[in-house]
Amino acid sequence: MMPTRRSFLAGGGAALLAGAAPRAAWGSTQADVAIIGAGLAGLNAAHILEQAGLRTVTIEAERRIGGRLHTLDDLPGAPEAGGIQVGARYQRLHTIADRLGIARDTGEGAGAGRVQVPGNLYHINGQSVASEGWQASAANTLPDDKRDVEPASLLRAYLSPLPRFENTSDWLNTSIEHDISLHQMLLQAGASGEEMRLIEANLNGNSLAGLSRVHLARSVANFRAGAGPVSTITGGSQRLPEAMAAELREAPRLGERVTAIMEEDDGVTIHLTDHTIRAKHCICTIPFSALRHIAMSARLTSAIARMVAGLPYTRASFAYIEARSAFWREDGLPDTLWSDDPLIGRVFVLGDGDQTAPPMLKLWTTGAGADLLDRMPREDADRTIINKIETMRPSARGKLRVLRHFSWQKSSSARGIYHHIGTGMARDLAAATNWQGNRLNFAGEHLAQSSSGMEGALESGETAAHRVLELS
Repeated sequence: MMPTRRSFLAGGGAALLAGAAPRAAWGSTQADVAIIGAGLAGLNAAHILEQAGLRTVTIEAERRIGGRLHTLDDLPGAPEAGGIQVGARYQRLHTIADRLGIARDTGEGAGAGRVQVPGNLYHINGQSVASEGWQASAANTLPDDKRDVEPASLLRAYLSPLPRFENTSDWLNTSIEHDISLHQMLLQAGASGEEMRLIEANLNGNSLAGLSRVHLARSVANFRAGAGPVSTITGGSQRLPEAMAAELREAPRLGERVTAIMEEDDGVTIHLTDHTIRAKHCICTIPFSALRHIAMSARLTSAIARMVAGLPYTRASFAYIEARSAFWREDGLPDTLWSDDPLIGRVFVLGDGDQTAPPMLKLWTTGAGADLLDRMPREDADRTIINKIETMRPSARGKLRVLRHFSWQKSSSARGIYHHIGTGMARDLAAATNWQGNRLNFAGEHLAQSSSGMEGALESGETAAHRVLELS
């Protein structure tokens, strides 16, 4: 389909575009390439373009570097709010980190950034039970042939109906009949209502109905291809983007919020709160969930326009909880609490109070649970969280204090923690990853073809930079 001019207008954007300053008032071109977003994608693109001799200007709405890599340095132990895991085969990331002298620590846990004792403490249907007692527990109302499957492993038990991708980029060419929801896939596979309820309780997505089977198949392919030891960035994930920003000739401009993007035949004008920037090209790396709230006039294909308007991002909210002592070491139960209570979701151990980290917990809830937590007044939420955890794990009584809440969907620069392929969206997203604009291009982990997570963000920034160089 030939590109057409489309506009996405939010808030006062329509008035802004309609009454935009005349061309003479825009001033001269200030950069060869303007990059929106100082996360991994934007910083990698800026470095590549600078090395090619182009002048870049990087604009970041937040007053920090890193995007969705966000280390909470002011909390005990400096826990992560964003990306944690570095895959063994994150070649771009390891290469950049080595160049910049950024060390990595190996042997870290998945959800919390520390080693976890195997198993989970489940709180299901109002009862608490450790992994080894799940099969015989009265809380277990699964069908007889699934009673031995733990709630956290239920989805893995239904992987056989997935399309098998031999290569991590095979999802780009998946057939439309594969692009059904996980809900439909589970129904076709004979999953019970209780199985689907528990799978959805802590889904890395917003709902079974809204998550494409293609997304899960792609995740499985990435996991298979990236097998190997997982590491974390020494000192916190945010140290990597900070080091990437420090090596740029043109330091990112922090605290500059974009209000509109206007693509023209000879360049792009970016409207900020109190001024404009004119560049020959623009690479926009912010999540589509945030971009759809910015006024934009650009030549887009219908596929990428639909993705800007509708690509889903997982809603995730966290609570960081200080513990007076490492009670999980005293009660003989697994570290991780896994609950079907939407407000609690999962509770991970961040530190034991040893030399590496103080005794801290991280509550992680997604989808409807994240919405519930975000709606509650802070004091009510803190009191409810503590009461529920103490009920689920009595050894925690009198030892908890919530230090902070963090919500990615409440952040106007993100509006979600990471993208997922929505039901029926695989072909449009594949087309969006292949799209090359004239003056405006996009990047971010949502547009990676072969990688995911941090490596996906770097991949997409690299791709966008090379597309600009082809046009320069």
